[in-house]
Amino acid sequence: METIRAVNGDPGAVWDELSWVEMNSSEQGQWAVLGWDADSWEEETDPPNSDDQAWEDLTPAERTAAEKLGYTELLWNEE
Repeated sequence: METIRAVNGDPGAVWDELSWVEMNSSEQGQWAVLGWDADSWEEETDPPNSDDQAWEDLTPAERTAAEKLGYTELLWNEE
């Protein structure tokens, strides 16, 4: 399994700059837990529900995925 890149600062600024194919399979897997796929990431389909959810409304698995991607509750809710 590939390592998820370290994110310093605003994770949104890091991930928003990447296309789906620029992410490794581990990163794509964590975004998939949050409901994203290649089409939604590239804005060809609507974003998943998690895109508009507050941290407290995410499932435990979604929170874990978000944390692995560099988010904290505060950073997630700022997005």
